[in-house]
Amino acid sequence: MSGNIEIITRFEHAFRAADQATIDELCDPGLIDHNPAPDHEPTLAGFKQKVAGFKAIFPDLEEDLQDIIASSDTVATRWVVTGSLRQEFMGIPASGQTIRVEGMNFYRLKDGRVTDIWTQFDGVAMMQQTRRHSCLTLGPVPSVQAWTAVMRSSAVHHARSAVHHARSA
Repeated sequence: MSGNIEIITRFEHAFRAADQATIDELCDPGLIDHNPAPDHEPTLAGFKQKVAGFKAIFPDLEEDLQDIIASSDTVATRWVVTGSLRQEFMGIPASGQTIRVEGMNFYRLKDGRVTDIWTQFDGVAMMQQTRRHSCLTLGPVPSVQAWTAVMRSSAVHHARSAVHHARSA
């Protein structure tokens, strides 16, 4: 299990640094991202696009890995990231202000490579922080309808992924 913790520690740092070579090294080519970004495929390629996108939006992204726990082929992490918004994000213009977001990842590994990723983070806190820093210049911020559309898209993707897994099992 300590080997899995070392792999995921390296992976978490590669994720935040957008280190595509290390991500390729540590991930199974059939990786499934169970929480892809909107308009991204739940594949390794889609995950790498998500990683590159977050690095472009928050180029100074830093992670404080708070906890890492392993059991069998599963590793869980709890983290806090900070970074400054340098590109538009969900209709919110770049403010340059630093935000702080907490989240968790769950990973499944097989033969020393990441096969599955589940990510949960405090998106509401992130939106509140970006909104607070940009509301003098912004006007309306993303609405409940916009968030609902993102969540609905994610739910549809999860349903499709579950059907795909059931068929391939």
